[in-house]
Amino acid sequence: MWCAVHRIINMSALIVAICLLPALLQHSLCFAGQTAAPAESSESDEALADQVNDPTSRLTQFQIKDIYTPSQYGTNAQPNTLQIRPLFALRAFSLMPLEQLVRPTIKVVTVPEGKGASTVTVFDDLQLLDLLVIPWPNTKETGFRWGVGPYFIFPTSSSESTGKGAWQMGPAVAFAYQAIPGLKISALLQQATSFAYTSSKSIPVTSLTLQPIVSYQLGHGWYLKSSDATWTFNLRHKSATTIPLSAGFGKVWKLAKGYSIDTSGSGEWMLYRQFAGQTEQFTLNFQVTLLLPELEL
Repeated sequence: MWCAVHRIINMSALIVAICLLPALLQHSLCFAGQTAAPAESSESDEALADQVNDPTSRLTQFQIKDIYTPSQYGTNAQPNTLQIRPLFALRAFSLMPLEQLVRPTIKVVTVPEGKGASTVTVFDDLQLLDLLVIPWPNTKETGFRWGVGPYFIFPTSSSESTGKGAWQMGPAVAFAYQAIPGLKISALLQQATSFAYTSSKSIPVTSLTLQPIVSYQLGHGWYLKSSDATWTFNLRHKSATTIPLSAGFGKVWKLAKGYSIDTSGSGEWMLYRQFAGQTEQFTLNFQVTLLLPELEL
C-alpha cells in the first residue's frame, strides 16, 4: 500500500510541477527586473461564495471532500470516497498568453468487495484538468466566461476493482453564465479515451462526464447549490450511464486578509441509470475548502 502512496504522491508532484514550471520561470524573470503586479484586494464573502461553484473562476483553493453513500444499488456495503482537489490559478505570461486553472484530483475510495457489506479501501486513478480561460467575450459585459483545455487520467489505482488500468486523455470545456444577480449557471464537460494500458487484461475506455452547476447567493456568504452530481455517459456498447441530481447549501467564512474557508453539504440522488450494476442510490457530500483569493502564480 505504501508503494501505491509513494507512486501517487510522486506522480502528482511531477505532473503539477510540469504544469506550473513555465509560470514559475516567468515569475522569477519578472521578479528580477520589477515587482510583480499585486493581486486583487481581499474579496468579500459574497464575492468568494459566487466563485466557489464556478469551474472557470480564478480562485486558488485546496478542497477536501468526503463522499459517503449509505445506500447503493447491487450491494449492502456503504462506500465512501475521500477526495483531495487543489486548484492552482496561473496568470497569463509570455509563453502562455491565457490564464490557466490546473486541477489535480486524488481519491481514496472505500468500495464493496461483493454484494455483501464487506469493503476494501484503495487509491483511485489520478485525474488532471488544465483549463485555459478564454478572454472573449468580455465577461464584465456579457456575464459569460468559458475555458477549454486537456483532461488526463493516470492509472495510479492500487486495485483492479477501482481503476481502469489505462492511460486516458481528451478535451475539457467549462463555462459560467450570470444573467441574474446572485444566480449563476455553470457546467464542466470532460471526455477521456484510453490510449495505453498497464495490463493485458485492461479493456478500452471511452467516457464522457458532465457536471451541471447551479448556485444562488443568499447573502452574508451563504448560498444554495446543485453542483456535486456528475453525469457519466460511457460511450462504448452497453457500458454504464448514470445521471444523479444533487442539492445543498454552503457558506464562506472569512479567516483573515487573503484567507477564507468554504464549508458545504449536499445530498445526491440517482435519477437514471443504465447498465450500471453497483452504483450509488443516495449519497451525502461534505466539503471543506481553503480559499486563497490573493494567491496567483
